[in-house]
Amino acid sequence: MTKAPKEYFDTFFPEKLAANPDLVTNINAVFQFEIEGEGGGTWTVDLATEGGAVNEGPSDNAGCTIAMNGEDFAAMMEKTANPMQLYMSQKLKITGNMALALKLQELIK
Repeated sequence: MTKAPKEYFDTFFPEKLAANPDLVTNINAVFQFEIEGEGGGTWTVDLATEGGAVNEGPSDNAGCTIAMNGEDFAAMMEKTANPMQLYMSQKLKITGNMALALKLQELIK
């Protein structure tokens, strides 16, 4: 069964940051996720704050915004969809600093 996007922001990202504190210093950026469709919403993954933080809602400091639907987001997180293929097929849209989007792969792998 596919998880709702909120579950990834409530558990996956905070657990990943707690287990890998170097990710925060290595990436040092703020990401905003805009997930559309059922279970969607807006979340911020802040890797510019000591220890990192994951919050529901938008950020005024996002260096990179990722927009996609919930189904594709879940598939990307479960590694059944390739982020680059989603981007090339325009199912994943990136605004802001594209180089930061590439760094995000370190976080979701």
